[in-house]
Amino acid sequence: MSQNRIEDLRSEIDGINDELLALIARRQDVSVAIGAIKAEAGLPLYSHEREAQLLEQFRKDAIEFDLDPDYVEELMNVVLRHSRAAQRKKVREAGLEDH
Repeated sequence: MSQNRIEDLRSEIDGINDELLALIARRQDVSVAIGAIKAEAGLPLYSHEREAQLLEQFRKDAIEFDLDPDYVEELMNVVLRHSRAAQRKKVREAGLEDH
C-alpha cells in the first residue's frame, strides 16, 4: 500500500517538474524579449536595482510559502544568471549592441 502511495507522489512530483520547466522556459522567453527591447533602445541589459528588488521579494515570498529564504535566493540567482546569459546571447545573435 505504501509503495503505491510513493509512486503516486512521485508521479505528482514528475508533473510538478514538468510545470517548473515550462515556467522557466516561459520566463526566459520573456526575459530575452525584454533584453532585445532594451538593446534596441540602447539601455543596459543588467539592472542591479531591479535584481536586488527581485531577490528581496523572492526572500519575502519564500517565507510566505514556508520555504528557506536562502534556498529560494540561491535558486533564483541561478535563474537570473541564466536569463542574463540568454539575453546576451540573443543580443549578440541579433547584432544589437550590449550595454
